Amino acid sequence: MNVPEGFPDGSFRDGHPAGLYARLLSARAPLRHPELPLWVVAPYALVHEAAADPAAYRSGDGILIDEIGRSYDAPPTIMHTDPPDHTRYRGLVAPAFRPSAMRRIEGEVRDRVRALLAPLLASPGGAFDAVERLAVPLPLQVICLLLGIPEDDWPRFFRWSEAIVPGAAPELDERERDALRVECGTYLVRTAHERRAAPRDDVVSRLALAEVDGDRLSDLELVMFLIQLLVAGNETTRHALSGGLRAFADHPGQWDALRAGADLGPAVEEILRWTSPVVYFLRTAARDGELGGTRIAEGERVMLLYGAANRDPEAFGADAGRFDAARAPAAPGLAFGFGPHFCLGAALARMEIRILLEELLPRVGRIRPAGEPVHNGSPVVTGLRRCPLALEPA
Repeated sequence: MNVPEGFPDGSFRDGHPAGLYARLLSARAPLRHPELPLWVVAPYALVHEAAADPAAYRSGDGILIDEIGRSYDAPPTIMHTDPPDHTRYRGLVAPAFRPSAMRRIEGEVRDRVRALLAPLLASPGGAFDAVERLAVPLPLQVICLLLGIPEDDWPRFFRWSEAIVPGAAPELDERERDALRVECGTYLVRTAHERRAAPRDDVVSRLALAEVDGDRLSDLELVMFLIQLLVAGNETTRHALSGGLRAFADHPGQWDALRAGADLGPAVEEILRWTSPVVYFLRTAARDGELGGTRIAEGERVMLLYGAANRDPEAFGADAGRFDAARAPAAPGLAFGFGPHFCLGAALARMEIRILLEELLPRVGRIRPAGEPVHNGSPVVTGLRRCPLALEPA
């Protein structure tokens, strides 16, 4: 995120401004942003408290800084709704993303991972960009598999995803972004119509036909959700995958421990905590109240800073600023948020990370840095644009 004047050291460490996070966490309370009309909330307990209480901190007034004061003609996404609308929306779409539904595609995901790794493992020790060769194609392919998108169209989805995420693809101007967003929406509307008329065994069809008490998603609601899924399932998992691989390259002892038989479960959770691809979301106070002893007035905005909360020593130990694949924290990480807005794709992201590790561990003795990583600079979804690595055979 851009470091506002008045806050100290904004130097990035592993994609997050370590000095800024330390300053915000040390206050143990919400702090006034020095430039914007909002409170910055960093401590884990306070982020958790606000995220768990949509009656006190609502999402419907916008979840990003550039949404403050804006109005939209389109229906809100699931992330921009509050109960009871959010409850209805989530009830319609959640069944398509249960862990049991994800397990049905695990074999296909593993096949995709093996296909992506094959050329890399055939050239042991050779440098490659883990973003380009693994972290971009894998989640994109998995999302497209879920949606039932023809393989010829997959590259278009990557470009559309880049155009939608704030801060991604800096080479695009607003006119180009708008054009790509329209392309994406048009494609998804057409696909939704086709699936309503001729359902298939894919997520688009299941969502198009999902019904609770006679209620269905409208075409526009369905398209808005699919766009959100495209971004959330592609961009965020991409950054968790590449950031996780880079973490193991920078901490070779952690990879050695995994190869020696350490549990993969904590390693997956540590990757998510460490990378924290979603930096923040905003909430709006629905009534006068207090958060961490600070008076928050009705209508004031609060920034839930997930990246900082996931490095809070009070939640993750005194070494929270260190990558530890065997970490057993007392509290769950907040990479997927918390409460009613907990990410629907959590099981999918965890599965992709786990399968990639499972396929690498017996074949790769060491993951080495092969150059300096390049961060994307996004203030919303942070991660690597380039991640040069090399794989040494086991």
